[in-house]
Amino acid sequence: MKADVQINTLLNEYAPLLARVAATYEINQALQDELIQEMSLAVWRAFESNDSSPDVAFRGDASIKTYIARIAHNKAVDHVIKEQNRKEVASSGSIDYTQALSAHKSPDDSLDLMAALRKLTLKYRQVLALQLEGFNQSEIAQTLGLSEDAVAKRASRARQQLASLVE
Repeated sequence: MKADVQINTLLNEYAPLLARVAATYEINQALQDELIQEMSLAVWRAFESNDSSPDVAFRGDASIKTYIARIAHNKAVDHVIKEQNRKEVASSGSIDYTQALSAHKSPDDSLDLMAALRKLTLKYRQVLALQLEGFNQSEIAQTLGLSEDAVAKRASRARQQLASLVE
């Protein structure tokens, strides 16, 4: 019972993070909600498995935020691949971008940025999405299983591509 309370607390605390990650990868609101549910379930399973599966359990090597972000981004990547395989293109839906990227001043800027982010390839989108979440280069490297140099290169290339898309 105590573990359930901790999981609920974690899920409530990191719900905005999960929502922003979902908005980065999925335009359709219904599919965003589905993705958030998948992410939440994966987080719950990861913390539930601490006793039974130490190889996937939270070991404390990174912060809890980094661990949850890694789970969320992995689920989002799985989601994108699954949707690409189905060849279903989400073209409509009401999206709350102001919540997804509250750091921007105007909703129009957020719409433009989110649309441009979705045009980037997955490897570049991941790095920029994590940077927008406030993760540093080391945390991004841990989250994505890359070296810090690889993260720096991807971030630089992603920013260049993003700049050309936004112009």
